[in-house]
Amino acid sequence: MSCVATSPQQDTAKTLYEEYKSALKYYSESEQNYIILLSNLERYPKDDYLLIRKQILRKDIEQNRLLMLQARSEFEKALKEWDIAVQKMETGLPNDTIDLRQIFGLPTPKNMQFED
Repeated sequence: MSCVATSPQQDTAKTLYEEYKSALKYYSESEQNYIILLSNLERYPKDDYLLIRKQILRKDIEQNRLLMLQARSEFEKALKEWDIAVQKMETGLPNDTIDLRQIFGLPTPKNMQFED
């Protein structure tokens, strides 16, 4: 068994991927339920229960769609952050923020002296 450490970015991406998969599953299930309901409405167009259920399922689909899209957006953001961290490792740059003023030998806010 190997002991490979994972980065915080990788852990976040994996967690958000699982959340996205779950949200996608709920969205797909609500769409399937709606398709079945529409099929039943074709056979029984005046059934009050089916008409009420149709309104409920439309709201459910829209809510699950929004949650799925939000989860996907967060997952994609986490992937970008992970990619940036990997690129920094490949180039040997430190993971904390790099102050370009230090690279070019310019004074940084830490060592700037202000005149009174």
